[in-house]
Amino acid sequence: AYEIYQCDWSSDVCSSDLVGHPEITMEEDMPSDVINAYFDRRLLSQALTNIIKNATEGIAVASERGEAPRIRVAMQLEDNGNVSIDVIDNGKGFPKENRHQLLEPYVTTRAEGTGLGLPIVAKIFEDHGGGIELLDAPQGQGARVHLWFPLQRQKTEEQASTASIEKGA
Repeated sequence: AYEIYQCDWSSDVCSSDLVGHPEITMEEDMPSDVINAYFDRRLLSQALTNIIKNATEGIAVASERGEAPRIRVAMQLEDNGNVSIDVIDNGKGFPKENRHQLLEPYVTTRAEGTGLGLPIVAKIFEDHGGGIELLDAPQGQGARVHLWFPLQRQKTEEQASTASIEKGA
């Protein structure tokens, strides 16, 4: 259900997903100010859980390179009124070519993957008026998943007409 929530779910999502992965260092970069936004907490938590799960699965390569496996979750309020969330790891990263296809159903680079996780995450953020970008990590090897949604959701024309009908207008 869409309601106004405090954007503070990262600790719950991050810690629950890393059970069984003590070798992974989790870094959080959250704003000092409280951010309240209009979103479906269950769906956004599901989406973040999926992204962090993907990062934990793709991060084994870091150990092979002699690096400590690391996942960083950063959230900020952008000047344009969007809440942005970046999940950055130092794993194998995304393929250089056609990475946007990973957002299509049944496309995967993993033998055991279904190809449904990223399309579901994309749909959740689209339904929230936002989106997803699959990028390279800003420093060194790895992946960066950039997620965003508006702080205040705009009503669609259908929602606005339904609201005006309910008010008797």
